[in-house]
Amino acid sequence: MHRILRISSKILPIIIEFYSFLFRFRVRLRLKVKSGKYISVINTHSQGGGAARVALDIVTGSRHSSEMHFFVNENAFSSKNIYLIEKMKQTLLIRWLQEMERIGGWLDFSLISPLNLLKNSYFQSSKIVHLHNLHGSYFSYAILSSLVKNKKVIWTLHDEQLLTGHCSCTLGCDYWKKGCGNCPFLETYPAIKKDTTKELLAYKTSILKEIQPTIVCPSHWLADRVKVAFPFLKTIKVIPNGVDINVFKPMDKKALRTKLGLPENGFILLFAAELATNNPFKGGAMIEKLIETNTFKDTYFVTIGGETMKKSENHLPYGYITEQNEMAELYAASDLMLYPTRADNLPLVVLEAMSCGLPVVSTSIGGIKEIIKDKVNGFLIADGYNSDLFKEAIDAYRLFSMLQREQYSIQARKTIVSHFSIENMLKEYDKLYNNNL
Repeated sequence: MHRILRISSKILPIIIEFYSFLFRFRVRLRLKVKSGKYISVINTHSQGGGAARVALDIVTGSRHSSEMHFFVNENAFSSKNIYLIEKMKQTLLIRWLQEMERIGGWLDFSLISPLNLLKNSYFQSSKIVHLHNLHGSYFSYAILSSLVKNKKVIWTLHDEQLLTGHCSCTLGCDYWKKGCGNCPFLETYPAIKKDTTKELLAYKTSILKEIQPTIVCPSHWLADRVKVAFPFLKTIKVIPNGVDINVFKPMDKKALRTKLGLPENGFILLFAAELATNNPFKGGAMIEKLIETNTFKDTYFVTIGGETMKKSENHLPYGYITEQNEMAELYAASDLMLYPTRADNLPLVVLEAMSCGLPVVSTSIGGIKEIIKDKVNGFLIADGYNSDLFKEAIDAYRLFSMLQREQYSIQARKTIVSHFSIENMLKEYDKLYNNNL
């Protein structure tokens, strides 16, 4: 029996594709589909994380909002056009597919619940399907062709997961350029136990050739990588992420510090990331080192994002903050933001901070180089593992006159208002929708 399952696992994608075809055929016989100009949006969540924020901002802010329906795997909040994807019942077939996936190492291929979208009349009558993150243990690539058949597909990439066999970030690895295989980072999210990266990437490539989506990248950096990975794709656009410049804005620093209980005359360094200093991808270990080795009594570290090292005299940790206004106040109350990230595309936290007039010291990777101009509106550090380089930038800014700091703050705000506002982002997506409706 085990041998039969092992053999079957090698043809798992074919089995699921055939099942998807039958499922689609059966549903269409029962469901009367009305023609319409609906837009269906799919993402892992509707709240929590940068991808969810961008997707939700588009759904709620687009000129096509009344025509949009947002389908998510979890974390859906009450709204007339946000829906949880109905889970498939744990039938014998589903359990069999899961076992084949486990044996064959086919990441997420047994997760076929999104096929239930075919039973939704709004989805069925949508002309456009706008994909965001499909990773997050809820979506099988083997159902994608059946799901989007006869629809225009727009796919916004928030990380590198589409380019690789499994990793959401490459961490400097170039194996994806040659089709993956011999993966050195099997534990990187989303982790796999068996190295099937070559097969997984080859399968993704075959699906992309078939559905020919319009790929949207928030940064030119990621767009260039997509062109290398998939030269056959016909349309690759760059639409930068945007933030609400009316929420994230400069405010009275002194008044905010009094309100928030922060040291009025202290030099405040801010760091924000999910899991805060426990986040290895965002340089959490370096932040801990900087806190532990800090010798300036007037320097305080504010860390945001949940689990973190304990509070101390010069370390002021915050938990998760979901309210944008509260985040904006902490940005505006600080002197400098630290972001020693090791994997990023076009992070919202950097855009938000700079929109509040807060200069950022960040690793020079990904799309961050398209936001920060070194020694103009912030600082770019070549080596994200070198804490001494971050210390040098911090010390340089500490010695700036008030006029110099003000100039950096003005330039940071100007950059976001000119190029990374939510209005600019929505305008470009609306153009894209109009061209496809």
